[in-house]
Amino acid sequence: MADLPILSVVGLSAAFATEQGIVSVVDGVSFDLSAGATLGLVGESGCGKSVTALSIMGLLPKPAGRVTGGRILFKGEDLLALSAEQYQRIRGNRIAMIFQEPTTALNPVHRIGRQLIETLDMHRPELSKREKTAAAVELLDRVGIPAPDQRLRDYPHQLSGGMRQRVLIAIALACRPDVLIADEPTTALDVTIQAQILELMRELQREYGMGILFITHDLGVVAELCDEVVVMYAGRVVERAGVAALFANPRHPYSEGLLASIPRLESVPKTRLVTIPGMVPALSDMPDGCRFRNRCSRASNRCQVEPPLVAAGAGRVVACHHATGVDE
Repeated sequence: MADLPILSVVGLSAAFATEQGIVSVVDGVSFDLSAGATLGLVGESGCGKSVTALSIMGLLPKPAGRVTGGRILFKGEDLLALSAEQYQRIRGNRIAMIFQEPTTALNPVHRIGRQLIETLDMHRPELSKREKTAAAVELLDRVGIPAPDQRLRDYPHQLSGGMRQRVLIAIALACRPDVLIADEPTTALDVTIQAQILELMRELQREYGMGILFITHDLGVVAELCDEVVVMYAGRVVERAGVAALFANPRHPYSEGLLASIPRLESVPKTRLVTIPGMVPALSDMPDGCRFRNRCSRASNRCQVEPPLVAAGAGRVVACHHATGVDE
């Protein structure tokens, strides 16, 4: 695992133009990803996880969405300073993304082979048509799709959900990227197929040595796959820690609430699950200070001032005036 991060997100902010005005969706997000490591990005729906990923990929919908601050450093180069043409050479080539829903991510009117070869056409133009077809067959075989030469001629609707997700992984890996962003790639799959996809991603990571940014709301998947976790709430990072440290000793009240809400085998049957009270504030009406304070049992007058992200031992940072626990 490399000492220097292959991808560094520094103070990233992104916003959307709406009828109510400019709405901030991501606010000052920072994290590092090393080659060969897996970083989990977790939080409730709408917390800014996917917008963070789309910002890194340069795929925020235009003209409404735009990055409003910060830097995205890939191997030390600020992607936000690149021209559209330069960004295009990196996107899908050195940094690739697996989208959440394979049914909508794949074009329903084009065969699987054409969609795979399209990536090679863009980033590997030196290959002949025969070489691209052979590469596409090899990719499908590598991600565990049986009879890959026949599947090239299939349309997406002819494949199961798990097979479609494997096709997306094959497309993302076509150019052996240095960074793979996986945006909830197992959400729509049953647990058996989910386990197969996660094991496949582990195998491919070991083979290619790529860093993976894994976006999910499933903490069970995080525990199984990730080395480090970034917890987001309402567009901000509230805690970042190693996966073992976070699960053993969450420091932020929101992290504690997320972990407490996981169903456990030792729980008494038919008892109510633990929930976090209240609602996430609207993006257009965020409170001053800590954005979690309207749901936090430890909130005080101090929480009207935004808590900074501060070191909390053992490579952990937390943004809370009342953070609890002590790392060993």
